[in-house]
Formats: sequence, structure tokens, C-alpha cells
Amino acid sequence: MDTLIILYATPAFLLLIALELVAEKVRKTDFYRVNDAFGSLALGITSQSSVLIKLALGGYIISTALQGWTLPLWPADSPWTWIAVFVLYDLAYYWKHRFAHTLNFWWAGHAIHHSSEEFNLTTALRQTSSSVFGWVFYLPLLWLGAPLSVFLACASLNLVYQFWVHTRHIKRLGVLEYFMVTPSHHRVHHGQNAIYIDKNHGGVFIVWDKIFGTFQAELDEEPVIYGVRRPLRRFNPLSANFQVWASLARDAWHTRSWWDKLRIWFMPTGWRPADMQSRYPGEKSDLTAFEKYDPASTAAVKGFAVFQLLAAIPVSVTLAGYLQGLPYGQVLFCWLMVSAPLLTTGLLLEGRAFALSSELARLLLSWSALALFGAALAPPAHGYVLAYLVCNSGFWLLLWRLRSKGTGGDTGPLFETAVK
Repeated sequence: MDTLIILYATPAFLLLIALELVAEKVRKTDFYRVNDAFGSLALGITSQSSVLIKLALGGYIISTALQGWTLPLWPADSPWTWIAVFVLYDLAYYWKHRFAHTLNFWWAGHAIHHSSEEFNLTTALRQTSSSVFGWVFYLPLLWLGAPLSVFLACASLNLVYQFWVHTRHIKRLGVLEYFMVTPSHHRVHHGQNAIYIDKNHGGVFIVWDKIFGTFQAELDEEPVIYGVRRPLRRFNPLSANFQVWASLARDAWHTRSWWDKLRIWFMPTGWRPADMQSRYPGEKSDLTAFEKYDPASTAAVKGFAVFQLLAAIPVSVTLAGYLQGLPYGQVLFCWLMVSAPLLTTGLLLEGRAFALSSELARLLLSWSALALFGAALAPPAHGYVLAYLVCNSGFWLLLWRLRSKGTGGDTGPLFETAVK
């Protein structure tokens, strides 16, 4: 049931994003940028397409931890069970979410969701692929007897609820502000302003923040500045997923203190060894003169980014259903077919000098992989991948010709004109 909830919700997510884009045009707001939205959706697609890999580990650990430890299961057909699990799941989520903002180790996996410098419905899909330990906060609920099927369904419903609160088009909602998480509350949560940092951790109910002292209302006199204090400055999902992990590993490797090498992972978020902070000061956003990361690029590159998203979304949705019955090798093949082009397209949007060459290498590897392993795919999947690669190759040739004519390419005019 939990998988079906997400599958059925996905078209609704895409429809709501489309409606928000219409509202963007009608209201003449500037809440969307192609490059930032691409970064968010690419992370969401990569996260979704890696779900099977992560579930294999998490499912094994949870099933092992539950053996012989649970109290008698609550009746799964009782509405009181569903209500209790839904509420208690959100309480466990609150503490998981709060700890994700508290310790370096957990923040490294969660920071991805906060790295966007915009706030719109695509931000909701900006999810991590590098966090696999959140399950520890839910074990007590399962040990108490919550049926696993009900637990998973409530987890999916909790996730679906959190989608709509990622918008700037809905202001305050009256009495709902007192006990439910609303867009106003969640805008605060995504702010990097000092007064907003580490506030409003609830998923569905804001009452947890009010009970445990982490609530902050949105202030008219303090406009929210979105993003993280150490800016990501990347649009490709690989850099986004491992930026904080790499920073922690670099500090742990180079610090002279053996004690600091160990404790850096478990210190409060943002803590660094003193010698590393003095030798290599970390870049932090200047909120008094904040500038969003927005490298210029032409419509050709941004059109290519939209093409890659439209091609990847059907496969990422299919991964949650059709591919569950396939051997692991075929799942990995499809995952790479989805994820690799999002990486090279992100590099194009960043204006990297080697981006177009990297995309060519990725295309050649993809054609080789299809030739070697494509016969094992079912006909619909094989046909889809073949059509995608043909279109992708044609699009690459177009970008290469623009570069060779001096109107686009890895460097130069292709990245000189900013297009909203």
C-alpha cells in the first residue's frame, strides 16, 4: 500500500508543480529558476531511483531488529491503530528531523533538502540519497506493536502531506496555524536567517515544536532567505549528495588532533576542528548582501535540462513498481541510465568546461551498455531506452554544433546569457 500511495501521489505532485508554474506567470513572481528547479528534481529522481538499493539494507535491519522484540501487534483493521500510528509516526519524525539539524553525522544526509536557494514545490522533491539511518527513530514505535504495513502506509501519507507546504503562494491559514504544519511554518524551517535556523521540525503537526521549544512564527519584518549558510553552488546530484560528507571527511583527514578526527562526526552541526577552521576558513553566506547561485546559460542548455527531466521521470516512477521484480543487475543498469544524465546535465547548468565532453562520454557508455545488456530488458523498457538515447544523441549534436559555430558549447556564449 505504501508504494501505491507514492505512485498515485506522483502525478498529483507534477500537476501541482504545473499549477504553481501557472501561478508564477499570472502573479509575475520569481519563485522558479530552471537551474535550481532542475537541481531539486534531479535529486528527487536520483533519490527515488535509489530507493530499491536503500530499502534492501533498511528492510533487512528493521526485520532483524524486530525479531522477538515486539509487543503484541495492534489490530491493523482498527481505525484507532491508524490514528495512533499516524500521530506517533509524526512524533518520531519530529525527533529524527530535529536530530538531523543537530549533529554533523545526520546533517550530512539531510542538508541536501535545504540546499535550494528557492522555495517552491520542486523543493519538496529535493531529497537525499545518502542518508540511511533514519530508521532508528522509528524502531520504538514498531517495538510497541505498530503493524509494519500500517507504519509504512502512515510514513507515505506523512511524506505526501509535506509536499504542499513547500510553496510561497499560500500565506497564513488562520486556525490551522495553531496545530498543523503550514506553508508559513515550513518557510521558516527552510530559512538561513539566524532567527529561523533549526525551527519548525514537525512533518504534519506543529504542536511538537510548540511543546519542545523549537517553534518560530514567520515574521513579516524578517523575510526568509532560503538555503544553507555554507552554500552548495552546484546543480548536479552527485555533488549535492556528498558535499557535506566530503567536507567532514576532509576535515577529519587533515586535522592534527586524533580526538577531533573521531568526534567531528558527532559534534553539533557546523562544528569544525579549531586548526581546520584557522587554516581553511569555511565560506558562509553573507546574509546582508546575499546573492543566489545562478550561473548564466542559454535556452539551449535549459531546454536540454528539461528534456532530461521529462525523460527521467517516467523511469523513476517505474522503478518503484515494474523494476521491483527484476534482478539486481537490471535495476542497477536502469538506475545508472536515469542518474548519469542528471549528473552531466547538472554540470552543463553549472557551466563546467568539461560538461559537454562528459555528456559525450556518458552517451557512448550508455550505448555500449544497451548493446551489451539491453537484450535482458523487457521490450517496453528496451524500446524506451533506445528512443531516449536517439533523442539524447541528437540533442548533444545540436549543442556541439552551437559550440563549433561560436554560439554555444562547453565555454563561451552557451553560458553567457541568463535565461529565467
